[in-house]
Amino acid sequence: MNIRMYHDLEAQLEEEIWALGEEAALTLPIDSDMAEEKAQKAWDLIPEPKHKWGITGVTLHQYVQILNYNSHMQRSVELLNEEILDLEGSGYRIIHAEPYIQMAETLLLQSKPGLAHKYLQKAYSIGSARAFRDQPKLYLKMAKSKALDEQDILLQFAALDVNAKLLSDLKDNQ
Repeated sequence: MNIRMYHDLEAQLEEEIWALGEEAALTLPIDSDMAEEKAQKAWDLIPEPKHKWGITGVTLHQYVQILNYNSHMQRSVELLNEEILDLEGSGYRIIHAEPYIQMAETLLLQSKPGLAHKYLQKAYSIGSARAFRDQPKLYLKMAKSKALDEQDILLQFAALDVNAKLLSDLKDNQ
């Protein structure tokens, strides 16, 4: 099985998408609704089929983070589900576990540790421990576990404060 190749957009369009993403990052946490609006505009600028462009992954990642920050997890689940279905249906070897990890985090935000566990196990099967190097240790622990104490997982997850981590990551990337 081959590794999927992505294509570049026209430079001006790609720059516009990047600029909107940077504006969205700068807007958080001051105006999270405006940040979401800018991330949505960046997402909408990516031509269909979205999954063939190199910029899609980073744009989706940021958009989902902002949606989750604004407690719009259902929209995140929809977007990530489309991405995962496209990856799994493409016929190419999957080499990036990020959509699975983001889906698991979104499901944890929705208090669904059982489903999150399945996505973390899939992420582990794709990228082993290296896929979790920039993630909370809880995620790798869950990915490796056979059974979960769901209440304990939710308590540990609540202690992570993923919104604070998001803001820290956005600040570091600027």
